Amino acid sequence: MGIQSQMRTDWRMRVVLMFMWAGLLLAQQATGQNLDILDSLQSVLTTQSGKDQFETLNAIGFEYRYSFPDSTIFYCNKAYELGKSLGLPKDLSKPLSFIGLAYANKGAYNQSAEYHERAIQIAQEQQDSVQLGFGYNNLGRMFFDGGDVERATTNLVQAKEIFEQLNDKSGLAYVYRSLANIYNSQRDFNQAVAMSAKALKLRTELGDKRAIISSLLELGLIYESYGQPESALLKLNQADSLAKLIHDQVTLAEVEQTTAEVLAGEGNYEQAHVHASKVLDILQQITNQRLLIRALLVRGKYLAWKKQCTPALRVLDEVMEKSEHSGFLTYQIEASQAAARCYQALGNKAREQEMLNRYTILQEKINSVNLQQQIERLEFQLQIARQERENELLKASQFKSENLLNAQRFENRILILMVILISVVSIFLWSYNRRRKIVNQKLHEQNDRILKQQEEISKVNEHLKHQNALLNELNNEKNSLMNIVAHDLKSPLNRITGLASIMELEGDLPEKQQEYVKLIKQATKSGSNMIIDLLDVNAFEENGNFPVMAEFHIEPWLEDRVNTFRISAEAKRIKLNLVNQLTGAFYSDVDYLNRIADNLISNAIKFSPPNREVFITGKMEDGNLILSIKDQAPGFSAQDKVQVYKKFKKLSARPTAGESSNGLGLAIVKTLVDRLHGQISLHSEPGKGSEFVVIIPPAIPK
Repeated sequence: MGIQSQMRTDWRMRVVLMFMWAGLLLAQQATGQNLDILDSLQSVLTTQSGKDQFETLNAIGFEYRYSFPDSTIFYCNKAYELGKSLGLPKDLSKPLSFIGLAYANKGAYNQSAEYHERAIQIAQEQQDSVQLGFGYNNLGRMFFDGGDVERATTNLVQAKEIFEQLNDKSGLAYVYRSLANIYNSQRDFNQAVAMSAKALKLRTELGDKRAIISSLLELGLIYESYGQPESALLKLNQADSLAKLIHDQVTLAEVEQTTAEVLAGEGNYEQAHVHASKVLDILQQITNQRLLIRALLVRGKYLAWKKQCTPALRVLDEVMEKSEHSGFLTYQIEASQAAARCYQALGNKAREQEMLNRYTILQEKINSVNLQQQIERLEFQLQIARQERENELLKASQFKSENLLNAQRFENRILILMVILISVVSIFLWSYNRRRKIVNQKLHEQNDRILKQQEEISKVNEHLKHQNALLNELNNEKNSLMNIVAHDLKSPLNRITGLASIMELEGDLPEKQQEYVKLIKQATKSGSNMIIDLLDVNAFEENGNFPVMAEFHIEPWLEDRVNTFRISAEAKRIKLNLVNQLTGAFYSDVDYLNRIADNLISNAIKFSPPNREVFITGKMEDGNLILSIKDQAPGFSAQDKVQVYKKFKKLSARPTAGESSNGLGLAIVKTLVDRLHGQISLHSEPGKGSEFVVIIPPAIPK
């Protein structure tokens, strides 16, 4: 429960952090989404000159601003120098603004502020109101990222006034989105939703579908961060529908992945896995390492939740490897937690402790990074305060104003307090690092103990391998014996059946002898069916008879299966009601499906009293085959439900016309459903009948 609780807490924190960067959600896909754009721009760059080349350099720099900010700085500096040589003073604010964004994404707030202020100055000199509005907006976002909410708000209000005068809906949408971030940081849910909704309304009016999707994602994450998953999923569904319309695969993948993470955060791993699988399907066509890691993490958590620990660990190991290579600490932490939980379920104490140690080290690392970021923000604020102090001192010397001098003294006190605060944080960081060294030493000692345990485990494993070899040999002997016995039994049973049939055909037998012959045929048929079922069960336990996948038409398949049983049903005066909604082609093992359907329909007829009905329904949902078999039989007791899929278990219900039941049919059905990676569920109450529901996903063609 401790690991589960921690995972849920970490997820909530990640959702909040995701929203703090909500404006970057689609832009951060540059590695995957904008490759085509970048390739196109790079290809034409060498063929251009003059202002066309200037604009292309700016465009390349803009595309790189989130994924590779250093590249943005390189290309936009080239654009700036080219613009100066071409005599384009009005256009020089744009590359400076992009450079400011790049430095902000690098966490270099002083440089970011310098370039944004230069961009604003040029826009003022050239009377370019649009660039001036974006300059104030970008400077406001930079101050917000640097932890100065007051200055951020002041600049954003200035941008808002400019765009309102220009009636620039696109610019206003950007400002509202930035204000939503500020209100959310202050935990003002109503204002955060209101600002984000205004941005969405304006983008809807403009018809910018990608911008609309970005706003819907923002709103969804706001609702999720405040514990309103239903509202969050509603916005994400709207974003999903729109993404499908514009046929943008990466945007669609981002929406599907965000939906999967929200569902996983609420504990709905079943649906989360469905959406994450869609992301993985899309990523077969495009490249986006960040999305791939996030989708695999959801799949690993789903498999762990399903208690499928071995495949879960394979996926989680892949997540940890890719995350470590890409530097994503958060995903490494989550994968380590889930892996520890799996090893705990498997009883592997050594590996469980290894994963917990990995989690502790990663958590300490991310805490250290967060502390360092806090110090950098304080230093940035201190630098800004120093600059303002220098400006105020200059004003004081110019005007010889006592009031300004008094204000300066007050600001000096504030500076002293900030220096003290930085010192306290530094001391705390030193103390924290010292404690971390002690913890690391303990971890090393613990790892030594684990190594010794692993050596002992290795010896035990060798012994187990020897025992397994003996068991395999015995099992092979058992299987051979079973096959021989089954084969030898089938021949005399077939001869008995043939002799009984000849007795029926030769002359008139007394009524009593006719009854005996009938009983002999029923007994031999029952024995033959049991032998067939035993051979099937034995084959499956040997991991043989793996499914052979092929495409076939699904619509006539179910009708053929039902028609096979109409005569036996009519013999018991049982009506078979078929609702067949299956259409198109389906990729799976048709023999497996035949066996599943036949066993379930046969059982429904076998256990139903005469003059009743059996309802068979087939349909497709999300590409999956859904098969429902519902009867009016006596139903299953609570004890029956526990062992319904176990071999040779006699259940409380009995066939209503003396039919044979060897307790293998449902065990075979469960094995076949599992081989097809499907699910089977039973809904039953004593006296109210039973319903088996089978869900089979389509196989992936190789």
